[in-house]
Amino acid sequence: MGKINSRAKGAQGEREFCKALGEYVGDALVEPLKRNLEQTRNGGHDILGLDGWALEIKRYKVVKESDIKAFWEQAVDQAKRVGATPVLAYREDFQSWRVRIPWGFMMDNEWDEDVDFTLEMSLKAFASIIREQLIATQVLQETKTPTTLSS
Repeated sequence: MGKINSRAKGAQGEREFCKALGEYVGDALVEPLKRNLEQTRNGGHDILGLDGWALEIKRYKVVKESDIKAFWEQAVDQAKRVGATPVLAYREDFQSWRVRIPWGFMMDNEWDEDVDFTLEMSLKAFASIIREQLIATQVLQETKTPTTLSS
């Protein structure tokens, strides 16, 4: 197998992540997850389809702690630009996806920019958070929608 360039590997990683997260979240997704094709030009986050979240996806042979810090800073910068919560998802070769979110999000929706104040979890755990949030949002919208009674 030939060498793959970093941009192609990144795009492949984003597609892989979208597919895996979509499978875990299932029918709770309102719209399918997709790559942000304008990200390079506009400096945006990598994945579209999860309102309120700015996802930064990284796919590397080996990920060091210094890489995680740099990746998190990028995720935070992009999240600030769009007024969303940063998410860093990364996968090393032959390993499972790992996802980081600000730990403050779990408490009060306020979050610290420091990578030391993040929670790291599996993709399946992150998908559970997303699924529950999407379902709660749908239920809330349904309760706010006025119903008409027919006579």
